[in-house]
Amino acid sequence: MSGQTTTGKRIEVARNQLGLDLPQLARRIGVKRKTLENWETDRSEPRADRLVKLAGVLQVPLVWLLTGDTPQDSDRNPLAPETAKIAQKLERALAMQQDLAALLMGLSADVTRLQRELDKDQDLAA
Repeated sequence: MSGQTTTGKRIEVARNQLGLDLPQLARRIGVKRKTLENWETDRSEPRADRLVKLAGVLQVPLVWLLTGDTPQDSDRNPLAPETAKIAQKLERALAMQQDLAALLMGLSADVTRLQRELDKDQDLAA
């Protein structure tokens, strides 16, 4: 990915490598499509907080995004620990979602069973 001369061009290259279009990336980083387009065409520059977010979403080192240089040591990527934490949170959320789905299915079965019993009791009383 090296050799791209501007930050805007590097953003565009990384976005295309992930198969994202402008609106998709803009939504993921919380900016308007036109803002992202202006960054990619070098009409404007993203603020520091947006650069950090871009690097994370685009899965590229922040240093590369800023300078085009590839860090020699991947352990020096400041986003690696943050990315690992996010992945752990995602795994926990998915596990919780599965537990919730199982709980909801159980509740639905209980409600159906109780409704049948109520219907049966009403039929007997009538």
